[in-house]
Amino acid sequence: MKHSVRAVIACIVLMVVLMPGLAARANEQFTLLDGKQIRARIVGKDITDGPHWSMYLRPDGALVSSEAGSSWTSSWAIRNDKLCISSPGSTSLECNEVWVSGANVRMRANKDQKALEAIVAVHRSN
Repeated sequence: MKHSVRAVIACIVLMVVLMPGLAARANEQFTLLDGKQIRARIVGKDITDGPHWSMYLRPDGALVSSEAGSSWTSSWAIRNDKLCISSPGSTSLECNEVWVSGANVRMRANKDQKALEAIVAVHRSN
């Protein structure tokens, strides 16, 4: 009986300690950026998941991407308050809304599509 009371108390203490961090993540507010805000917050920086892939939006409209040791260049533009990116070897652009919360970014073409989640970071030259 003593052990189960201690276990319950330990669980309550753990929940009290962890809850503020969990609540902060749950309440994270993302803001939809317009074209001017996209240019100010994203251009000249890296969009990355950290260790696996990154996209560097150069101010001249070139997009330098890297993943698994490979890199390629394509292009980007801002159209109708969306960030539009071309795939390697293609001239057509896929446009996405850009949502940010601090350094976190979410991009998606429409509400029915799953968002690409990443962070915005200062560009690291290779």
